[in-house]
Amino acid sequence: MNPGVAVPEVVPAVSERRRFPRYRYSVPIIVRPTNGPESQGMRVEISECGLSAVTGAALMVGDSVELEPIGGRSVTATIRRRFGRFCGFEFMNLSVEQAGKIREMCRMLPQYRSKTLDLWQP
Repeated sequence: MNPGVAVPEVVPAVSERRRFPRYRYSVPIIVRPTNGPESQGMRVEISECGLSAVTGAALMVGDSVELEPIGGRSVTATIRRRFGRFCGFEFMNLSVEQAGKIREMCRMLPQYRSKTLDLWQP
């Protein structure tokens, strides 16, 4: 390397930075914002630490919501990404039991590829 020559930083692809793989999972979900009315949504993908969904709720990055059903119960989640009506949620208080149910379910689902709108319908 030449001293004084700027080298661009290599940033790993989002899929390489994820803690858990994502799986296609298109089913309804209920979204309950802390400061707003309950709304319906449609999950697009899920992993052991979060999910993405399309929802009509007026949500902002950083907001806390309750999602249901997740592994048979509700779970608190934080909005980490938002693109129009598409939101990425990170689970905050997932129980060991809920994580196990998600893990088992994911074994039967196809993996999600983020480069395309890879929606799976049974």
